[in-house]
Amino acid sequence: MSGFTIALALMIVFLSVKPTVLKANRTIKEAKRAMIELRRRQQALSNKIRALARESLGQRLTAGQDDHEADELANRTDHLKRTIELLEAEDRRVLVMDERRGLSETGWIICVRRRPDAASPLEPSNITRLWDEGRYVFFFATDMPRARRKVLLRFSEENGFSIVDVKPHEGDLSDPPALGAHNPDKQKQSA
Repeated sequence: MSGFTIALALMIVFLSVKPTVLKANRTIKEAKRAMIELRRRQQALSNKIRALARESLGQRLTAGQDDHEADELANRTDHLKRTIELLEAEDRRVLVMDERRGLSETGWIICVRRRPDAASPLEPSNITRLWDEGRYVFFFATDMPRARRKVLLRFSEENGFSIVDVKPHEGDLSDPPALGAHNPDKQKQSA
């Protein structure tokens, strides 16, 4: 073969390979651009995942604190409910029925009970029960017999009332005294 044919053959091979090489170079450049875009997207997704992880961790920590606070509030609420139930179990109200007229008068707490059959038929059952257990009234008097007389004027025996207990009370009623139910039937039931 002559040099011309070899040169011609090389030229033909070169011309036939050139588009393939150009296409391969273009494909390589596109692949590099795609890899750069992929890295950019990967970095963006990685940043989003980190932000979500931080937020999730914060929510988990907050949820743990919320659970702790909710348990603490539930315990406080239960304690307050028990306290209310204990206080409502016994009526500790003292009805003030009198005012002081002289310096020689002292306060008297008197437990008054009414027979259940003396109640009005329209009276609510819880009020009837309170009178059956004994209600506390506060009067001022110079001595116990006068305190009893004042109570009997207001709560007469003809209307079914009876005096169960009379206790002197010094000072005001801002700190109510320890009062107990004066119904013997109720005391037997609780014993």
